Amino acid sequence: MGELLDARAFAFGMIALINPCGFALLPAYLGFFLGLEDGEQEESRIVALNRAQVVGLSLSAGFLLVFGLLGLVFAGLWGRIGAQMPYVTVVIGIGLLILGVAMLRGFQPLLKLPKLNKGTGSRSAASMFVFGISYAVASLSCTIGVFFSVVGTSSSGTSFASRFGSFLSYGLGMGLLATVLTLAVAFGKKGILSKFRQILPRINMISAVILLFVGVYVTLYGIWSIQVFNSTADPTPWIDTIIRNAETIQAGATTWFVADMSFLGQTMPRTTFLGWSFFVLNAGLIVAGAIARQSRSVTAPQNS
Repeated sequence: MGELLDARAFAFGMIALINPCGFALLPAYLGFFLGLEDGEQEESRIVALNRAQVVGLSLSAGFLLVFGLLGLVFAGLWGRIGAQMPYVTVVIGIGLLILGVAMLRGFQPLLKLPKLNKGTGSRSAASMFVFGISYAVASLSCTIGVFFSVVGTSSSGTSFASRFGSFLSYGLGMGLLATVLTLAVAFGKKGILSKFRQILPRINMISAVILLFVGVYVTLYGIWSIQVFNSTADPTPWIDTIIRNAETIQAGATTWFVADMSFLGQTMPRTTFLGWSFFVLNAGLIVAGAIARQSRSVTAPQNS
């Protein structure tokens, strides 16, 4: 598991979920899957959270399928294409800069997803799974710079497991945040959806600014990588300073995630603690939901 979990890729996967290509549609889809768009949600809060667990798990499975398959391909081919990745990174960075400028001027990238066909089983786990696949694939158009600059460089390890784990961790990060947001929507009902929609008009501007910063960094990182790995000359000093400072910050975040912590007298990595906490929380919700449904089925005949 140590090789399969990349804390840096995991963290950036969470960030990548909120991207300009898909985030504008995410609240509407979550609201529909949870039955909030047409007032169908009449269950208790616990049962609603159980439904949110199914939605989050299905979406996460779609994310993991996409990035898992990418991981299998790139992890196996990295020895052949790794030397060309710095040049690809420069091209991607420039593309992100162009996209950021276009968005500042009013361009709005759209995410094409399956239509919501009410009454045709589109709230099934399979439909949510397909949505997760579609969201992950389409979101790469806006996050591919972050994806390759973070996951690509993280996956340069010597073992196949470490390279594959970087891609898998990225998908897990997206899935975790999607599940947390889904649980929050189910818990807050339409109030959370309303707050989501309030920030949507500003998403394009915020995303454009982020893309400009990311584009600059990705371009500089590609140039730095070419200079360091494919040239005998020293890297440009100011570029080297920026990249090394950024790597120091990223290394600090990674260290925080994997550092040991003490809980109830036991020492464990923080990632282990967070993972078990999330597992226990969801297991508790499943048990509570089962009890609530059983209690409702018992009282229903008595009321009739």
